[in-house]
Amino acid sequence: MSQLTLITNSVIYSHGSPHATALLIDGAEIVWIGGHDVAAGHMELADTVIDAGGHFVAPGFVDAHVHATSTGLTLGGLDLTQVTHKKEFLDLLSNYAQHVNGATILGHGWDQSNWADPQLPSRQEIDRATWGSVVYLSRIDVHSALVSNSLIAQCPEAKYLAGYGEEVVTQLAHGALRKFALGSISHSQRKTAQELFLDHALSQGIVGVHEMAGPHISSYSDASSLHELSSRSNLPKVAMYWGELLTEDSLNIVRELKAIGAGGDLFIDGAIGSHTAFLKEPYSDDPQNTGAGYLTAEQVADHLRACTQARIQGGFHVIGDQACEIALTGARIAAGPAPDPAFHSLRHRLEHAEMLSESGVREMGKLGMTASMQPLFDAWWGNPGGMYQSRLGTRSHHMNRWGSLHADGAAVCFSSDSPVTPNTPWAAVHAAMHHHNPQERMSADAAFTAHTRSGWRALGAHFDSHGVIEVGAPAHLAISHVQEFQGGLHGSRFAQQGSEPRAVAVSVPDLGSSTAPEIPVNVCTIVAGAVSYAGENFADRISTYAP
Repeated sequence: MSQLTLITNSVIYSHGSPHATALLIDGAEIVWIGGHDVAAGHMELADTVIDAGGHFVAPGFVDAHVHATSTGLTLGGLDLTQVTHKKEFLDLLSNYAQHVNGATILGHGWDQSNWADPQLPSRQEIDRATWGSVVYLSRIDVHSALVSNSLIAQCPEAKYLAGYGEEVVTQLAHGALRKFALGSISHSQRKTAQELFLDHALSQGIVGVHEMAGPHISSYSDASSLHELSSRSNLPKVAMYWGELLTEDSLNIVRELKAIGAGGDLFIDGAIGSHTAFLKEPYSDDPQNTGAGYLTAEQVADHLRACTQARIQGGFHVIGDQACEIALTGARIAAGPAPDPAFHSLRHRLEHAEMLSESGVREMGKLGMTASMQPLFDAWWGNPGGMYQSRLGTRSHHMNRWGSLHADGAAVCFSSDSPVTPNTPWAAVHAAMHHHNPQERMSADAAFTAHTRSGWRALGAHFDSHGVIEVGAPAHLAISHVQEFQGGLHGSRFAQQGSEPRAVAVSVPDLGSSTAPEIPVNVCTIVAGAVSYAGENFADRISTYAP
């Protein structure tokens, strides 16, 4: 027998029921939405009653590009994101090394573009700080790393691959060393990291994530472990992507993992911070370098044709303008000269798509492709004087064009790319509203939808009913504490209980200005109708009754 859960005394984000203050969940499905008076009649039937205390009840967030294990390892391990100079880096590393008993040291998050003196530690300094341990320390974008001589000694082939350097490793050398280092963690360590990530996601109101797995970014065993863990009903729903060109073998892996498709971090290029994003013109701060390209337009076309024939989604990681052009040229070839319903129906994807041209923006909508984008990239690196400007000059002004894509009717979903940026979806919504280029700003509602419903729609048509509060929709919800609502919505909602309400526009909370943000705090997360997370000060608002 399914459980009945009643949520009362709330502000509900539902375009179909704009004056509702309560809703009823039967099992995993929303079965009723309405007002205070009728809710009182459901009270005696409910197994669980949640008095929301005037909090904002909305569809839960979807983080449409994550790396679960790497994020969990950072949450529970060596986090270098706040480091501001070399000495602090080495002190933190040395202190951490004293507590790991000679185990492989995995760390993440350094970003020398934020340092007053950008000089990085040498390999010898890393060796001394860790007493000769095996060390892998990824840059914030996870497209380059600092490593120890001990790691190189155990993976000597890296010295003969593209991107090997005496200080920083990038490109293929980085991929080989990363794969070796991550291969050192045990199954129990991996599971612990994945659980830590999923629990953290719940605390942020995230009900679904898109895991970007693949042979060059994680491993089959890592993806398989997460797939097994995600079957637990109280955790965020995990949609898997496998980043490998489609062959008979990789198609079998996609099917074994029940993955949405062969895409995600299937790399056409690298990242701007690591000087490996593929550009048409050289980097402003590295005039002999246009980055790294890993695939051709013909390979892109072959992959998307094969995915379409196999009825699975395809996609690629693209950041630089040359990489974006390669991806869209290949997609045009695969789609053919006439509209191809099969191609369009699969909603093939581009991850990041940071440097789309004007024509590229239009092409995304015409091809029915989805852009999975990261608003905090612009908030962290896109402002005047930021890392993007130092790498790209004036080209940085026209990056991360989610406003243009949305205005043109193309599909956009939002994500963190964690551990690159944190799983903080309300902050991402705020960032999308306050893009450094006013032309690319989204409205609050459009940005919120991009981080909720659009994340489900990106997975395919069978998820189109998700990410809304409507009768018959899955009950994947987040309850947030907010300071105020746009247009006085909060006050008018409760003043009219029991009477005929006037028309009120449903809107998300006012998130404040770019300089004075007012970021809501998640207090409760509901996955498939069950409370999966309740904050310390909210738990006493949940009453459960024995049958």
